[in-house]
Amino acid sequence: MQHEPNTDVPMKRATHLLLLVPATLLLLGTLACGEDRWPEYYPLTGRDLWIDSVMRVNYLWAEDLPSTKKLNYFQAPATFLKNLVTSSDKYSKVDTLYTEPETGFGFEYTLYKVDQSDSCYNALVTYVSSDSPAADAGLLRGDWIMSVDGDSLTKNNEWMLQEGEGCALDIGKYVVEVDPDSLTETSYIELVATTTLPAEREVSDDAIPLSKIISLEGTRYTVGYLLYNSFTAGTETDSEVYDDRLRAFSLECQAAGVTDFVLDLRYNEGGDWDSMLLIADILAPAGTPGRTLASLEYNEQRSADNRTIDFGTMIGRGGANLNLSTLYVLTSGTTADMAEILINCLKPYMDVVLIGQTTTGQRVARESFINTEYAWHLSPVVCYVYNAEGTADYSGGFKPDYSLNPTSYLAYFLPLGDTEELLLRQAIKLITGEDEQEDDSSTE
Repeated sequence: MQHEPNTDVPMKRATHLLLLVPATLLLLGTLACGEDRWPEYYPLTGRDLWIDSVMRVNYLWAEDLPSTKKLNYFQAPATFLKNLVTSSDKYSKVDTLYTEPETGFGFEYTLYKVDQSDSCYNALVTYVSSDSPAADAGLLRGDWIMSVDGDSLTKNNEWMLQEGEGCALDIGKYVVEVDPDSLTETSYIELVATTTLPAEREVSDDAIPLSKIISLEGTRYTVGYLLYNSFTAGTETDSEVYDDRLRAFSLECQAAGVTDFVLDLRYNEGGDWDSMLLIADILAPAGTPGRTLASLEYNEQRSADNRTIDFGTMIGRGGANLNLSTLYVLTSGTTADMAEILINCLKPYMDVVLIGQTTTGQRVARESFINTEYAWHLSPVVCYVYNAEGTADYSGGFKPDYSLNPTSYLAYFLPLGDTEELLLRQAIKLITGEDEQEDDSSTE
């Protein structure tokens, strides 16, 4: 059975900022015909004036900012910032501090047309957030939604997978059968279960949805697997919960005699410096404490902030160094920011094997500046980040050593952490020496 992907429907995930740094609002006078009209204009222009003042001091490419005479300070903040930054800057952001909690079912999916139908689809579940209605319903990555409340899935009722009071779902599994005589393969979706999706509710993604130790029977290998979705220390209620889980898992790996490690960064779009430093300290070879992990290079105005960051700054707070010589990293087109910085900064010290798809290519770092008067935060690009060799040559993204598109091998599109899941399966084959790569002829 052939399936053609139609649309990817992502679940909204919480994002995390790099640093929180108080910003000073520089007040700029506005004169018209010799009359001071500041009291009149300030409420309308204050946010944009604040953005402008922060950018002219801190923005990495501050010398390229347009003249104040060419700017319109009466625009919405996002529009004003877009007109302020360089055309190649895709990373600087501004947003309100007041955001409504995200609600939904907590899963992502891709639609595939059903054979011999112009209007019916099956939905491949591509991600399930922990502690969500989808998780409560038992949905797993790799499940196929075949019907909604007993009706075939179409564009007319697809909305029922995105919001509402819940619905009944028919769940299928991808099956491949091989004819013993001709050795030809036939694939189809087989109905295996029915489940009820509870009503939508507030959902937030877990920074560390899964960590596990995999003992490969019949071999001498023990593998640590970490699905790490965001370099985030903790939550509003527990500021160190995720870093504490990293430290605890590193101790478990040490006690289990882990020989190899797979770091799954497919859904990791960045996060905080300190959490990145912690995982680097855990994974790096012994002997790296005190050696350069990264070098930061700011604009000319902030050149005094240029500095190097060394290994060993975080491991002293707890956790264990695993003394790895090789790290297997699973990547996708959304692997970005701190995830790419970690890859780049570990490369001078160990063999970093990338499996999956080309990463985003963000070789710069941002800072966050908070304006409490307007309840907005600004996170501009502020510095280049180089590794110990002084390089950051991945503006086009890191290309994987083993290029694999998971949707090209639907038989292996399985829950994350399953040893038969395509990318983890490839990592395990490399670890054990069975390194035959699947022939991925698809484009990324």
